[in-house]
Amino acid sequence: MAQEQKLISSMGVFRLLIPLYLGALLSPLNIAGTVNMVPTLSEDFGVSLSLAGLAITAYAVPLVASQVGSGALTEVLGPSRTLIAGLLIFSVSCLAAAAFATSYPVFIVARAAQGLGAGLTLPVSMALAARQVPPQRTSTAIGGIQAAFTIGLALGPVTGGLFAEHLNWQWFYASSGVAGVIAAGGVALAFTDPPRLATGRSPLLPLRQALAIPAVRLISVAGFLSLLALMGVLIFVAIWLQRSGLAGPAMSGLLVSIPGLVGIVVSPVAGVLGDRLGNRRIVIVGIVLFVIGALGIIGASGTFTAYPPLLFLIGIGVACMLTNVGAIALSLRPDLRQAISGVFNGSRFFGAVVAPVALTPVYEAFSIKGVFLVIIVTSILLAFLLRPAESAANSGQPDTPSDSDAS
Repeated sequence: MAQEQKLISSMGVFRLLIPLYLGALLSPLNIAGTVNMVPTLSEDFGVSLSLAGLAITAYAVPLVASQVGSGALTEVLGPSRTLIAGLLIFSVSCLAAAAFATSYPVFIVARAAQGLGAGLTLPVSMALAARQVPPQRTSTAIGGIQAAFTIGLALGPVTGGLFAEHLNWQWFYASSGVAGVIAAGGVALAFTDPPRLATGRSPLLPLRQALAIPAVRLISVAGFLSLLALMGVLIFVAIWLQRSGLAGPAMSGLLVSIPGLVGIVVSPVAGVLGDRLGNRRIVIVGIVLFVIGALGIIGASGTFTAYPPLLFLIGIGVACMLTNVGAIALSLRPDLRQAISGVFNGSRFFGAVVAPVALTPVYEAFSIKGVFLVIIVTSILLAFLLRPAESAANSGQPDTPSDSDAS
């Protein structure tokens, strides 16, 4: 098996991980689709735009909590069983939102349950993917998972917009629930967990060890900043296009899906290039392209035809940032990969929690230009966190505490 791993090609990595891809795209599809349906939810439930935005926050808060705790749960259940459990929780709560959410409080409770289940999917998928390949293919493996993630980002806005405009939002959640059941079945058929040995250690020990590593904390902040910037683009471009009369829900959904569509192609390429050239270099290229696209939107915010090429540039930048920052995180400590993945992804998605809360006042005071100035600064700050984190990943022993120190 070790010799087979050494010889595995990039395409071989992608084929090996196909069963993980559907599960990895469901959470971003769900949150991105809901982002584009916020105005529709506001109208259908008769609540303000700010209150309707709680549909994002109510999903993101438990999602962050379950991501951070996913490492402890895999210590008990094993990674594939944890992933299946998360997908089934997500599916049941999506179907409940479609069938029983006749009032906004009930809908918010269903959204929270969706986030709780979805939070177990991405960190476990990333760690499970990295475990299937040799160390020199880690970035490639994460690139494939990130491509699935960006497929979800791409399909979410346009799918949510189409359901909102031509059917109804309930069908969006019903279809998500069915997809989650299919994904759980695929994982159950493709992966099995080794027998769990009775070690006597606390399931929380790997999490404590991961949190004790300075490089893990640095890269987690970088992950937070990267998703804060991305969600700033998705949320406020969609709202600006609809509220300014430049586009309706379906067209705005199509436009904000461009970064995700671009990422489908760019994320695997960024992963392969990260293995060859270094992850930090690829992230820096991504930040530069992201800033160029964001500055373009600031200068042409009222011109509809400017959005497709500028969002294309932003999509390339975001794909490089998300893929290769994640690859650095997963390379820090292979023996703590699951716990680090949970901490990193929990921190990253905390950006989705903060984005609507922190950036809505900026949008209301300074419109879309103010939002984009903030996310430009955010992306530049990310660059300064990468050098010490990548140095730690390359050294293989990033300020590692002993078991006794961590406990």
